[in-house]
Amino acid sequence: MKKLGVYIHIPFCVHKCSYCDFYSVTNTLLTEDYFHALKEQILSFKSYLRDWTADSVYIGGGTPSCVDSKYIVDIMETLKSVIKFVDKPEITIESNPGTLDTKKIKDYLSCGINRLSIGLQSADDDELKMLSRIHDKSDFESAYMLARMLGFKNVNVDIMYALPGQKEETLMNTIDYVTSLSPEHISFYGLRVEEGTPLSGDYELLGKIPDEDTQYNMYIHAAKRLEKAGYSQYEISNFSKKRMMCRHNCRYWKSGDYIGFGPGAASYMNGELYSYSKDIQSFILKPTDYLINVEKSEKLTMRQQATQYVMLGLRLARGVESKEYKLRFGRDLEEDYGEKLEKYIDMKYAKRTDKGFRLTRAGLLVSNVILSDILDFEAK
Repeated sequence: MKKLGVYIHIPFCVHKCSYCDFYSVTNTLLTEDYFHALKEQILSFKSYLRDWTADSVYIGGGTPSCVDSKYIVDIMETLKSVIKFVDKPEITIESNPGTLDTKKIKDYLSCGINRLSIGLQSADDDELKMLSRIHDKSDFESAYMLARMLGFKNVNVDIMYALPGQKEETLMNTIDYVTSLSPEHISFYGLRVEEGTPLSGDYELLGKIPDEDTQYNMYIHAAKRLEKAGYSQYEISNFSKKRMMCRHNCRYWKSGDYIGFGPGAASYMNGELYSYSKDIQSFILKPTDYLINVEKSEKLTMRQQATQYVMLGLRLARGVESKEYKLRFGRDLEEDYGEKLEKYIDMKYAKRTDKGFRLTRAGLLVSNVILSDILDFEAK
């Protein structure tokens, strides 16, 4: 049977962070109706998913941990009734340390969730206040220790850099603090100012964002610090201990099949890419009406699938491989991209490997520029 990743979107948040561009709402009065609709949507896929097996589930948001854990347990039971699971699936739930407690953690473990992602972002309380986070360092530490004590053996911690007014010293303090706790995985993201977020209109804070050279140094030095602490970089923003890479996210970067449920969720199956509109009201009213809920849908040509493979694969430290490219798309990787990548190889942003091509650490940091130059997004 074909393997599949499953994404479940929980759009609720206690408070919308100033920088966040993910689809979320703070109207918790909709919680009951939302989960009823979400169950209905998942159940409608039962016959469609009979030939698939799930090897990963990712429950994201929003803040999944801000809702009563009974809803999460119910959704997991619904999902298990719809699709078969491999023997040892990876099942992740995102959380905010200000919303975790003993009952929620026990419930997560009881329904098969075995990977917890905790959004710390910074170990500096002033930086957390600036980001309008609802937790402080103490809340995070309590939540982390509680999760460990109750049985979570696979934990990810999110860290952000390039924050307004952030110094490299405070960033390194955060990294040293997190690595001292020894989570299995660390996600290390640069702050992005997204249009329409409160941060995008706060010109005082925008003026305090570190310049490009400082951001570059932060990224390079932090990556080295993480590797020294035993975390290998396997993707632009992700570091893990040995064999603890995030299976679900690797599926995205390797152009594997995945299905999403809930408003704003995306799916990629059998070469078709589609996503749901970011409208919780419409979703609650008609969760199985795909003419209403599907915002974008495109059947990718084989050439477009090859382009996507390179676009996502070059995010990975291992890069893209000629043998796999030929096997999947019947094309020659060197012929398609060798000449285009040559100047970036000369600039030390990319490398030829014995298997294909990869970006260097410096190249990963400017991957958007490289990809926009070498990829033909209109390829038919």
